[in-house]
Amino acid sequence: MAQRELAIGFLGAPGCARPHLSVDGMTESGPNLSHWPGNRTPPEWKADLSTGIALNFARAPAARREDFLGDAELVLNDHYDTDGVLSMLAVVRPDFALAREELCLAAAATGDFGAWHGRHAFAIDRIVANLAAPRSPVAAEFAGVRGPERSLARYRWLIENAERVLDEPDSLAACWRDECELVYDELARARAGALRRQVVPELGLAVVETDGPVRRMTLNSLAGAFRVLHAEHGPDGCRYRFHDRTESWFEVVSFTPQPRIDLRPLAARLEEQEAPRQDGLGWFADPPDAPIPELWFGEDASQEYGEVSRKLGVSALPLACVVELVRDALEA
Repeated sequence: MAQRELAIGFLGAPGCARPHLSVDGMTESGPNLSHWPGNRTPPEWKADLSTGIALNFARAPAARREDFLGDAELVLNDHYDTDGVLSMLAVVRPDFALAREELCLAAAATGDFGAWHGRHAFAIDRIVANLAAPRSPVAAEFAGVRGPERSLARYRWLIENAERVLDEPDSLAACWRDECELVYDELARARAGALRRQVVPELGLAVVETDGPVRRMTLNSLAGAFRVLHAEHGPDGCRYRFHDRTESWFEVVSFTPQPRIDLRPLAARLEEQEAPRQDGLGWFADPPDAPIPELWFGEDASQEYGEVSRKLGVSALPLACVVELVRDALEA
């Protein structure tokens, strides 16, 4: 018995209120394949990534899949990213996705976990991210399309052109090649000594020092821990940023990141130590339920998921003081 054909949808787009399977994210009801907190994924299909969950679903006996889908007529997501599109691909084109399982998982991990998994996986992730960007060779396909309809249009294009995206990423090199070279060079310099780290295994903490800014992907790829305190040294002083990686927000099954703490009391303690007070700058922190909660010294501003956008300031605190307070908070 073959699996029924499901249409592609996106939450909020016209025609997507029909019975559906939600993947990666979650809608309020109906079958769900996701690693997000509170997901409704059946235990036998659990995996670290939603793409892995969807691949497990694709491998299941046809009768089990049909029973799980119920009256679903389409598969949809409520946000746009690489893990989302590859989860959809595994559901609607299972043979194609299963034949490229490791590549799909590497690309999904690149996007969701913000770490380097090779050039090919990076290319796929950035093609997804930049598909409609001005530099994309297919940007005209999405001109004038906005909101949920834009995400739906991109998902449909990616599913229909999966051979090109996964097997021929060089045909879309404008979406990824320049950035890939920058990340690769930064990783190479970091491995050659531009990045210094100290890991505290019992706390799952890495203290990483660099001379100047580096990408979060570089930090995540080389930190060796899921809690990362970055000290960015510059000619004018030191800038600090701590973050919990997304692995501790998602529901993962093959490893166990340390539980998160509320970083806001720690920000208050650091603020008490910071002197003299600089106008407009201070220690701030996100709540622990943010996908990537940060603690930082700089301007108070929100941050879009997956984007490093906050402006840091030079702190008067020495690194040893910051590390001690962070360790005290984690140990407590």
